[in-house]
Amino acid sequence: MAAKKTQEPNIPRLFTQLNNEGEDGDYEKALETVDKILSVVPDDLDALYCKVVCLMQLSKFEDAIRMIDEITKKGGEAQFLFEKAYCLYRTDKCVESLQYLDKMAPGDQRFWDLKAQVLYRLERFSEATSVYEGALKQATDGFGNEREANYTAALASSGHANLLSQQEFLHADTMEQCFNRACCYLAAGMPNDALKMIDLAEERCKHGDAEDEELEDELAVIRVQRGYALQLKGSMEQAMALYNLVLKQKPNDLSLGVIASNNIIALNKEKGVFDSKKRLKVLATEGSYKKLNSVQKSTVLLNRCLFALQTNQLDQCHQLVKELKTKYPNSAQAILSEVALLNRERKAGAAVQLLEEHLRGCPNTSLLIYTTLAQLYLVQNNVSMACQVLLQCPERSTRLGVVSVLVSLAMSLGRVETASKVFDEAVLWWTRPPETKDTLRVSRLLMLESAKFKLQHGSPEDAVPLLEKLLLFSASDMTVLALLISAYSRFSPLKAEETSKLLPKYGGALVDITTLEKMPGIRLQRKVVQKVDVKLLDIERKKKETKKKKRKTRLPKQFDPSVPADPERWLPLKERSYYRRGRKKGFTSVGRGTQGTSAATAAITAQLDASKPKVNIPSEAQSAGRGKGESSKPDESPQAPKKKAPQQQKKKKKTKGW
Repeated sequence: MAAKKTQEPNIPRLFTQLNNEGEDGDYEKALETVDKILSVVPDDLDALYCKVVCLMQLSKFEDAIRMIDEITKKGGEAQFLFEKAYCLYRTDKCVESLQYLDKMAPGDQRFWDLKAQVLYRLERFSEATSVYEGALKQATDGFGNEREANYTAALASSGHANLLSQQEFLHADTMEQCFNRACCYLAAGMPNDALKMIDLAEERCKHGDAEDEELEDELAVIRVQRGYALQLKGSMEQAMALYNLVLKQKPNDLSLGVIASNNIIALNKEKGVFDSKKRLKVLATEGSYKKLNSVQKSTVLLNRCLFALQTNQLDQCHQLVKELKTKYPNSAQAILSEVALLNRERKAGAAVQLLEEHLRGCPNTSLLIYTTLAQLYLVQNNVSMACQVLLQCPERSTRLGVVSVLVSLAMSLGRVETASKVFDEAVLWWTRPPETKDTLRVSRLLMLESAKFKLQHGSPEDAVPLLEKLLLFSASDMTVLALLISAYSRFSPLKAEETSKLLPKYGGALVDITTLEKMPGIRLQRKVVQKVDVKLLDIERKKKETKKKKRKTRLPKQFDPSVPADPERWLPLKERSYYRRGRKKGFTSVGRGTQGTSAATAAITAQLDASKPKVNIPSEAQSAGRGKGESSKPDESPQAPKKKAPQQQKKKKKTKGW
């Protein structure tokens, strides 16, 4: 009997079935159908592509990568570049993902979206922002809200959060858009505006379609961000309550617990040491840092280091500083933490040397490095080096505090030209475009102070241009006009006279000076300057200096000069060698011997003691009964003393209790 032939599957029918399963979202069955197709036609590129898509939809990205690698060996890599880049992005291999994207020619919308996401994950936020801007302009599908939310997040992390107000095309329709706008406001230092956006985000979240568990996770994120906004605003107790509420709920996102615990440690400072120790266990949890960027990770590690330094755990602090320098070698926080540790160990010289070496290698480092080094020099009373360090700082003109300190240090050293140059650089930096309300206010303040400084130190020609600019901004400012007239009067009286015509005219009645002087009650007398002999003044001054006041020596009462002074008179009385403590009031000496004996019976007891020699003791009774002519010898057999009848003790009255 012949064997039956196996019926080959119908390939078109299987593709139709695969299409229906893909539209229904049943990718498990779709994967089985694709395997049936590939069992017949293993090199079919359409079937291979469908299998890769099914694996990606089932989040089996490692299997999808292996599948694409097998296809690449057969020469079909070009068709799967985007899929390979996406799978690498989802497996946290963003560097390789970007390499595959660079091989591709810019194509459809998904290419730009993926590239922006990869750049954001690589923390290249400025590039991600520009890519998102291009994607938003070219977008024609219905994912505009998601792209706007991602663009706002990249803008918040790029350090240009203040540009949010210029982006008029952004909306606040979804929870993610409102939340990321709040992040931008917080990055720009605007907690009040951030709180308004957080309220709006919470309202959008509660009215959304999320399930209960997912809703609690999203609300936990919003609460932590609200706590941070309140912390920036100064409402520490409300922020602490929100952080503790989130930690009690035990959110599924471990990174959220890390952020809340870190902020609690920052709020506790020196007070809640034990609570901070408990929060440190959350920071040491493995796998809780995946969603944090490098700035957040370095901040958490820095706070752990500072807590160890604050609690005098110097060995642990050394380990954390080493870890911080290893992971973030160019970070200013790592350098400053090591400087703080050296300063705690009283190694100020080593701290100064460390900062100087860092500045030689990285001159464009943070402003904190320069100010810290200047502070260390000032502690050592080295004002010249402190001034020199701040003059080397590239950001010295951007901070008014640094400008003020530099001017003060330069003037303490007598360097007027250096102080004037600092003013000029600050004015130049704050008057550059673009001009805003804040920059205009600061620039006018600097120009006015610089003009006053130049007038005070003999440079009226340099002060005039500044005052003329200020007069253009506010022509009615009489203070600026008076300073300008004063400056002109020092080198150009004609110009001073012309400028004085801008002063407002006196609107009152004319006053006659002669009549004013003759008015009763007003006497204008000129002081007559008498000539003084300088030599006589010097002689009198020298006499006053040579005179010494003689005071009578005051001696204590009952002082006898013939008796030598007590060498221990400066010591307290109780510490002197001849001090004897007096008896307390009512203190009587206690007799020695057995209980009941007294001083009166001690002699008789000693007489009756056979072990001791006999002693004749005349008694009072014998001396009283003897007459005249009788011998005063005692009896040979003395009688023992009579015993007294025992006295009855008085009964104590019983006291009634309560």
